[in-house]
Amino acid sequence: METVVENSFEFLHELRREADLSGMPLSSQGAGQDVAELIDEAYTLGVLGERFLEGCDRLRVELQPVWTEQPVVKELAITLTADPSGETLTSRFAAGRWLRSCQTTALELREAGVLGEGQTAHSMLLALRRRQPPALELPPLAPPPWSEQPLEALGIRRLADGTLDPDRPVLISQRLVRETIERCEASDTTETGAAVLGKLLRLPQPLPGTSTRFVTVLTALVDDPRHQGEPLSFHFSPAGLADAAQFADVRGLGEHVLTVWHSHGWSKACGNCNQNANCPLAECKPSLQDYVLLESLLSSKATLLPITGRKLGAEGRRPVLRLYAWRGGRLRPIGWQEYVP
Repeated sequence: METVVENSFEFLHELRREADLSGMPLSSQGAGQDVAELIDEAYTLGVLGERFLEGCDRLRVELQPVWTEQPVVKELAITLTADPSGETLTSRFAAGRWLRSCQTTALELREAGVLGEGQTAHSMLLALRRRQPPALELPPLAPPPWSEQPLEALGIRRLADGTLDPDRPVLISQRLVRETIERCEASDTTETGAAVLGKLLRLPQPLPGTSTRFVTVLTALVDDPRHQGEPLSFHFSPAGLADAAQFADVRGLGEHVLTVWHSHGWSKACGNCNQNANCPLAECKPSLQDYVLLESLLSSKATLLPITGRKLGAEGRRPVLRLYAWRGGRLRPIGWQEYVP
């Protein structure tokens, strides 16, 4: 598939002491590749919504900043048009990898004493109009692998608790959900994790309440002693993930290593992490480490990230499993439904 990008801007991300363009920036870097990553996300969103699967010999990409005040970008509108079908999809992005880069830079500046503890660092994306802007190096745009089969082919007998996201339905094995919660509790404040097997299916018909036939099914965890956890961090072994892929082949269900799961810690001492606003353990939200993990090991924008841990205000005295998907340039929580094999 040929991809043509229509773009008149050079993109920069800057870190500043003030939330405007006064003074010199603390840091300034090119953000063209960060924008190219958003094009990949927009394309994947279109594929999962069944927009660009047929009749797409050429994909035209138009980039249009939505200004806070020129040249500061509030959002970036990315419009994809498939030729010759004419199918069009516009997605808006208020975030991207530049925000995470700025967070990392801010931490480094604080450690160096350039930023004081009470000082705020403001990140911003700039779009500078150019007659010949730098070319964007796009990642390969290709649909994720999927199978055309019904849920019964994976041994799914019935659906249970949960609510599906209309444009990104996900089913998770009831056993997998239970295991993540039990392992999070047993591991206490030390993070634990495993590879996650599953399949992307295209069903004969969309599930009730959804708008696409594509359904992601997360089926099983695969442990490996080479994955190592510590309080506030977890490290996955690439070799361990490769062996998990071989294990998936042996199971003979057509599964792949779709993602990884990890916990963010839980205190067995009090068991009140969901209600304690002063709990020092991280909530089950993606960290900067989690973003680095996905972008280095699982770079497809179809990748999901399940995390188990404390969620302030959640009911009960047990850890909570939350599922994150790429939305608007960052990982956001989405709904999912359990299934009974």
